Amino acid sequence: MRYKNLILTISDYYNYGNRLQNYALRVLLDRYGLTTTIYSCIDDLSSERKKIDLLKDIIKRVYSLLFSDSKSLRYQKNRKFRNMSMRFIPDDCFMFSMKRGLISNQHDTFDTLVIGSDQVWNFKWLTKRGVALRLGSFVSNDHSVISYAASFGVSEIDDDVKPIFQKYLPRFKAISVREDRGAELVKEMTGLDATVVLDPTLMLPMNKWLEITENFVPDDDRYILTYFLGRPSDEQERDIQAYAKAHDCHVRRIFDLRDKETYVAGPQDFVELFSKAQYVFTDSYHACCFSILFHKQFTVFNRAGMNGKSNMNSRMETLFRLFDLDSVMIDSGLAPEIDYERVDHLLEENRRKSRNWLDKAMEG
Repeated sequence: MRYKNLILTISDYYNYGNRLQNYALRVLLDRYGLTTTIYSCIDDLSSERKKIDLLKDIIKRVYSLLFSDSKSLRYQKNRKFRNMSMRFIPDDCFMFSMKRGLISNQHDTFDTLVIGSDQVWNFKWLTKRGVALRLGSFVSNDHSVISYAASFGVSEIDDDVKPIFQKYLPRFKAISVREDRGAELVKEMTGLDATVVLDPTLMLPMNKWLEITENFVPDDDRYILTYFLGRPSDEQERDIQAYAKAHDCHVRRIFDLRDKETYVAGPQDFVELFSKAQYVFTDSYHACCFSILFHKQFTVFNRAGMNGKSNMNSRMETLFRLFDLDSVMIDSGLAPEIDYERVDHLLEENRRKSRNWLDKAMEG
């Protein structure tokens, strides 16, 4: 089979943002032709990793039927991640081998390699060979290479890996990144211009996201939703509880074993939890994205031990700049009410700019 587009991203079956951005990018690219995703385990010894993962999955499934502890709950959640991936973003046609590079399982072919989004260029997670692979080093000149909303995930590039970026970025037909700092890094290293575009999750309308939900949450459930990658301070936790009590809601906690019912949520359930929440407290980038998509009032807490906006990473800074939402990030308390009429206007404007960039990049 010949694919128009091949997505190279991080294959993370445990990360909500990763799975949802991969799905959204696939939907976006399907407008231009048939699209699939590479199974990417580029820093493993071989593609045998996938077979090992399948064996582990069988063992965990048996365990989950026998026990109901934290390991069992993690399995239930991860099973949902894999089911969602297999259904909506299958990655069984192409995979990486460190020894052989890109492998096509059925001798499939593709025209355009699309790298992104997520932190695909975060060199701290990769070997030097891994960095080169994430920049499309395996692609011949017969294929176009572009990046969509790619992220470095860091504010500075170490000197020993700069030459890799300087070698491969100039081969790109078009470069787009997710953060302002990412565009600056491309310019500093290569002199090339990179365009800041919206994260793929923000490019899909609300109704498109609701299509994949599966009634994980009762319609009459009144709850405050929290999703923290760090741990809220005692003061922040008091703010959450105070808001819930004042508005006659309970607290549902994603990624927190204190809330077993919510802990097992898969990516589709993650979307639904945001769609039905009364309010959101978070420190997560993609939690902000889905709060915006579903018009939720939300507060972004600085992570414990970090004070002030100077500690925001570039993806948060860029998101808040694009939507004029600097005031939602605070150390404690409650953020000012968001004007969603203005946010929707900015969202449509930024979607138009991002679509126009992608249309041009996909020409030819």
